[in-house]
Amino acid sequence: MLIPGAEGRKIAVYETSVKNKFRDTVWPALLWALFACILVSIFFYSINRFFDRDELEHIHTAWKIARGQEIYVDFFQHHHPFFDYMITPVINTYGSTVNTLFAGRYVMLLFTACILVVTYLLALRIFKNSEVGLLSLILASVFTAFFTKSIEIRPDVPQTLTGLLAVYFLFTYYDKRSLRSLIASAVFLAVSFLFLQKAVVLIVPIAGILLYDVFKKRVRLRDAMLYGAAFIASLLPYYVYLVAGGSFQRYYEMNWLLNYYIPQLFSKPESLIPLFDQNIVTCVLYFVGVIALLRSGKERRFAVLSLCLIALPIILFKNLWWQYFVLAVPPVAIVAGYAIHSTFSSRLSRLIVLLGAISMPLAYMHNDGFFNMNNDQQRVQINKIEYVLSITEEGDKVYDGDVMFNVFRDDIDYFWFCVSYPYCLDTYRQISDYRYNIYTLIGSQRPKVISNIGIRSFKDIRIVNKYKVSDKYPDLYIRVD
Repeated sequence: MLIPGAEGRKIAVYETSVKNKFRDTVWPALLWALFACILVSIFFYSINRFFDRDELEHIHTAWKIARGQEIYVDFFQHHHPFFDYMITPVINTYGSTVNTLFAGRYVMLLFTACILVVTYLLALRIFKNSEVGLLSLILASVFTAFFTKSIEIRPDVPQTLTGLLAVYFLFTYYDKRSLRSLIASAVFLAVSFLFLQKAVVLIVPIAGILLYDVFKKRVRLRDAMLYGAAFIASLLPYYVYLVAGGSFQRYYEMNWLLNYYIPQLFSKPESLIPLFDQNIVTCVLYFVGVIALLRSGKERRFAVLSLCLIALPIILFKNLWWQYFVLAVPPVAIVAGYAIHSTFSSRLSRLIVLLGAISMPLAYMHNDGFFNMNNDQQRVQINKIEYVLSITEEGDKVYDGDVMFNVFRDDIDYFWFCVSYPYCLDTYRQISDYRYNIYTLIGSQRPKVISNIGIRSFKDIRIVNKYKVSDKYPDLYIRVD
């Protein structure tokens, strides 16, 4: 028979157990609810934000491909082509309308969701803890370099997804010694490179980690060679195609030589300091987590990999655009999430730190009104594109000089954008004998609409009396003869 004291202790234990179960249910539910609210914010941010010039560049590139033109041969492009081929179905479905731009944004939102799913799975794979996974999701989704760039129509987004999958399957190999996972990692790494040549910042550390582990006899030489063979085999068909088609030389010039010689447009601190300031709490947490991992020896591979994804872009690239760090954000967020989980014992303190980490990035996300409802900049862009479409017909040529309104119209020259800033044309003329004269091109191609970019004299005989200033846009000129 239980004595009253023992019965009371049993009841107290039961009540404590119920409270703990309740807390264990409420805490993850709270984090998931917070993450869901962030996703809603990202959605509105995506549909209302202005279109970056890179987005219009890739939509126009895909539009040209959809009309049978060959990249590098028929028109200028200095990125790897797989993304542009991938979005041609969007062009074919929605046609030469601004609806294509919004459809492209929706596709990028899908990729963003997939990146976040892989981030969660990777956190589980590395730290075997669902709370770290949830914290990683929240921190990654509000990191400004992530949400401002992952929603844009750019190759960095699928490159990040496939790169993360390469990392996930690599660490799955380390956990299970599965050759299937090893091969999957190599294939996804190759696909990441085909989307964008900047995947070298991931290729280098993965190669280094595997070679170091071979040296330390933690990985068999045969496995490392299999990884390399699968990687090369995945790339080989594309490069055979380039060589067989006679376009390899142009591919090399545009994707590697030209990008190497493009001048530095701004200092590296100009990019890094605002990025650090806007994500200061997450960055501090990341460095706390990295130091803890390196000191303990726990998951040292992942810590080193994350450091490489930050350091290599800074070392290798002259101009540090924020999209260069999208691939680094998920590993940074995972380590920062681990730091919150391992450093702060109470859930209340974790919540306070988490809210502190996301408050400034969220304020930046909503800087154009609540849920970024102010879409004036985007409306101006759309109106200009629609205006040019309304005064031209399919087959008419235009001269843009940048990427502002020529999205669904033909161009007058191989170099259809980047003729001034960021100086792709000038750079290419320094390494080749390419000849470019805007007045000769206007005279021979007779574009229906021209902009004032790169045109110093409108009194040239090939322009004067042949173009009038648009009554809606003073920087546009409409052909009258």
